[in-house]
Amino acid sequence: MSEPIYTRQGASPGFKGRRAVVTGASQGLGYAIARVLANEGSDVLLLDVNEDAGRKAAANCGAAGVRAEFHACDVADDAAVAAAAARAGELWDGVDYLVNNAGIYPRTATCEMAEADWQRVLGINLGGAFHCVKHFVPLMRGRPGAAIVNISSGRGLEGAPRGAAYSSSKAGLLGLTRSLALEFAPAGIRVNALVPGLTDTAQPRQERGDAELKLAGQKIPLGRIGEPIDIARGVAFLLSDEAAYMTGQALVINGGSVMR
Repeated sequence: MSEPIYTRQGASPGFKGRRAVVTGASQGLGYAIARVLANEGSDVLLLDVNEDAGRKAAANCGAAGVRAEFHACDVADDAAVAAAAARAGELWDGVDYLVNNAGIYPRTATCEMAEADWQRVLGINLGGAFHCVKHFVPLMRGRPGAAIVNISSGRGLEGAPRGAAYSSSKAGLLGLTRSLALEFAPAGIRVNALVPGLTDTAQPRQERGDAELKLAGQKIPLGRIGEPIDIARGVAFLLSDEAAYMTGQALVINGGSVMR
């Protein structure tokens, strides 16, 4: 499969010279988001626990002619996120965009889930966003157009069997988004959420296989499952000046599979 087109016809002047932090950026949605922002002209700091894939992703982003750096970081670890923010402070004089994308989705029956597994899911998916906001927002204050996007999930709207921790964490991100939007509006920092539907990334492909994913796509009104680029472009919109009057909102991109 060829690489998607990550740039529109002409990079957006609104992104040139901006600085973005993307978590969970070594592959899948996070990589697509970082790649779109880089190709639109933004410098990017990619955070992930997967060092090999993360460095390769950063090199690909840097090929767009921007500064792109990978920093190994477990967002569930407050001290690790503080260190990542310190690195951002060394690289740049401030941060314009933060995309909280890092997440895991272990499928376990609720009554069989270990306490440590519950805490790990919430610690990464929800706690990670909290830690990043806590440490990166000080670098965002006073930056015109500063914005945060939290990546939620359709499972945060509907729930899922054997997905109590994941669904709870993604629903929690929606509540966090609204609270942060109110808190940071006086500082001019917008906070929105993006809610993807089923998207063609490594986990669903490994779990379901090509045939099941194709069948799932046929049941979606637009006739296919999402591609990472679909989500990445939505994130770029929410960060851009085109969404300057949006905050505290949840943008759903799911091909019409759930309509609210």
